[in-house]
Amino acid sequence: MSRLFILKAYAKINLGLSVVGRRPDGYHDLESVMQQVSLSDTLLFEPASSQGCDFFCTDQRLSGPDNLVNRTASLLQQKAGKALPGVKITLFKNIPVEAGLAGGSADAAAALIGLDRYWDLKLSWKELLEIGAVLGSDIPFCLHGGTALAKGRGELLYSLPPLPFFWVVLAVPENVTMPTAAAYKGFDKTKMGNPSLEPLIKAIKQGDKKGLMEWLARGFTNTLETAMLPGSDSLQHIKARLKEFGFIPVLSGSGPTIFVLTENYRHAREAARVVEQESGRAYICWVTGGNRED
Repeated sequence: MSRLFILKAYAKINLGLSVVGRRPDGYHDLESVMQQVSLSDTLLFEPASSQGCDFFCTDQRLSGPDNLVNRTASLLQQKAGKALPGVKITLFKNIPVEAGLAGGSADAAAALIGLDRYWDLKLSWKELLEIGAVLGSDIPFCLHGGTALAKGRGELLYSLPPLPFFWVVLAVPENVTMPTAAAYKGFDKTKMGNPSLEPLIKAIKQGDKKGLMEWLARGFTNTLETAMLPGSDSLQHIKARLKEFGFIPVLSGSGPTIFVLTENYRHAREAARVVEQESGRAYICWVTGGNRED
C-alpha cells in the first residue's frame, strides 16, 4: 500500500459500572453500560521503508514498546506469520492518560482496524474482537463503539439503542491519575456495593432521557468510587462544586474523570467553567454512535 490515511480513536465513559466479583484469572467480573464520546486521539498510517511497524506518539512518554499500539502491531505480525510492508504510525494524543476514558484501548482498537486495512489481512469482525480482548478488556467496546452493556471482564458486549443526544463535559482533576489495575486493587470491598444497572438499561432502551438522568442522580453509579473519591480532595471538591451549580457529576470507569450530561450547550460551557475554576481540565464533547452492529 502506498497511500496514507488517518483514523480516529474515540474515548468512552461508563454510564454505570458494577464490579460483581473477582475471577480466578485475577481479573474482575463486571457489568457496565459504556458510551462512546466524540473526544478522540488521531492515528496517522503511512508507508515506512523498513518492514514492520515504526511507532511514534506526540506524548513522548507513550512512545515505548509497551504502548498498546505497538503491542497490537506485534501481535498482528505474529498472527500473519510472514514479512509485512513497513508502516509508520503516528499517534496524536488528545485523550487524557490514566483518566478512566479508555484512551489506550481506543488507540489499540484504531490500530487493529488500520493495520488490518494497511496490511490487507482481511480479518473478520469476530477475529478483531478476539484479538482486542487479548490485548485489553476495553478494546472490544472501543471497536464496537456506540452504547453497549459489557460483561465478563469487558469482552462480552450487548448492543443497546443509541443514546439520545447529550453534550458531555469531562472533568479531569489536575495532576491526578489512576491506573486501572490500581483502582480495582484499591476499592474498599467492605463498601463495594453493586449498583443495579437495570433501571439505567431500561431508560436507554426506552429512549427515556428523564429516567436516565434520574438514575445518574441517585449518586451511586460506579463501584470504583470507593477507590477514587476518598483519596482525592480535588476530585471530591470538583464533584461538590458541580452539584452546587445543579449538575449531576458521575465518575467514569476507574476514574479520576467525572462527566456531566446536558442537552444544552450553554449549560455545558457553564459546567466546563466550574471545572476550570477549580483548576481542573474540562473537555466538551458529545455522545456518538457505534462502529458495527452485533
